Amino acid sequence: MADEHEDERLDEREGAEDTPPEISAEEMAARQARLAQLDLLRRVQRARSGTPEERLELAFDATDEVLNALLDNEATGEEELTIIARRRDVSHEVLRRMAGDRRVQESHRLRRLLVLNPKLPASAGLRLIPNLFLFDLVTVLITPALPMEIKTAAENAILQQYQSLPLGQKITLARRGNGGRLLPQMLNDASADVVRAVLTNPFLTESTVSTAVWKASHQHVVVLIADTARWANRNYVKMALLRNRMLPLGRAVTLVGTLTPAQLKELSNDPTVPAQVRNLVLQQMKKKPGGAA
Repeated sequence: MADEHEDERLDEREGAEDTPPEISAEEMAARQARLAQLDLLRRVQRARSGTPEERLELAFDATDEVLNALLDNEATGEEELTIIARRRDVSHEVLRRMAGDRRVQESHRLRRLLVLNPKLPASAGLRLIPNLFLFDLVTVLITPALPMEIKTAAENAILQQYQSLPLGQKITLARRGNGGRLLPQMLNDASADVVRAVLTNPFLTESTVSTAVWKASHQHVVVLIADTARWANRNYVKMALLRNRMLPLGRAVTLVGTLTPAQLKELSNDPTVPAQVRNLVLQQMKKKPGGAA
């Protein structure tokens, strides 16, 4: 178990590389105003052959001409490229060109920053997705502004490696992941630890949990959902649990006691409800006003 937790800690740090903090909009505007005082041709020339300090300052330039000149310059390094990759005011075409640049393709930091930039065209981002780490892909899924094509590709990449992941990584993924196909996959995992973790996931919905009850392949899935008040008290989840033959009778007793007369009547007339649960329902109907058969 210690090794699994170490896997988890390492993977949480996987995408957290040491990148400089983003500057404020005010500081960006001030830098660009200073740069604009210089003639455009001079800025382009400095971008092509200037000192490292000049290139670093020009990475904040507002014009495509200067940024393209920086990309033309083989001496332009990761620090300058990092600034450009993080900017949200850079044109689609500059970012597209960066995505195909050898320096970007060889740098995990730059690949990650570009994919997470909502200005990057989806066609360019799709080529970078296969080279991202697992928890970079998770970050893609939970970043709201990114194109749906990018999110879908990230989810596909996670699903392709899901079964071979160590338990510690699966548990971390279960707590943080998102995606219309990823969450159901984790909710039906053969490990109770993974299912327990995904039940705490903030992106989980009642619809996903109730569907997981219907499709559960393992009894621990049904039991853990029944034991989680956050979900077992939801109407759709509760009704799905009481129709599932893997639900232990003790849990069924508790759930039946919380049903409304209308829910009791629905279950009493449903032939898919296990016989023992139906008996509990009929007994409860005699106790509740308006619940008699």
